[in-house]
Amino acid sequence: MLSLAACSNQDTPSAADNPSNTQTESNTMLDAGVWPVNEYTEGLPVPSGTVGWAMLDTEHENCSISIVDISETDYNDYLELLKQEGFSIIEEVSEEIEGQDYVSIGTLLSNGEKGLSISYIPDNFTIYISFLK
Repeated sequence: MLSLAACSNQDTPSAADNPSNTQTESNTMLDAGVWPVNEYTEGLPVPSGTVGWAMLDTEHENCSISIVDISETDYNDYLELLKQEGFSIIEEVSEEIEGQDYVSIGTLLSNGEKGLSISYIPDNFTIYISFLK
């Protein structure tokens, strides 16, 4: 099952404040600054921007990647690249964040084999990749 997660806070927590940055037996932090190459990312286009962090979760069978320094235009271009690679949008939502001057965008996509959940806020995009069962 995919989840549609939209971020409502642009501030990126430090490693000490972010429990997802903790290495466990099932979670492996991958190299920052490098697009991970693994079975989850195979066949996916590499987005513009910089990999802020990436994590492989073997227990829950998914890979998550955070991209920073990415514009909304780059995000939309990436969605088009995904469509060219055979992904279809299942659902897309956008929400103006109260008290902030931006809109959060969440998109679910599938190609029948992989499911993607992507959330975008200005300059930051996170992609969650899993295999469909």
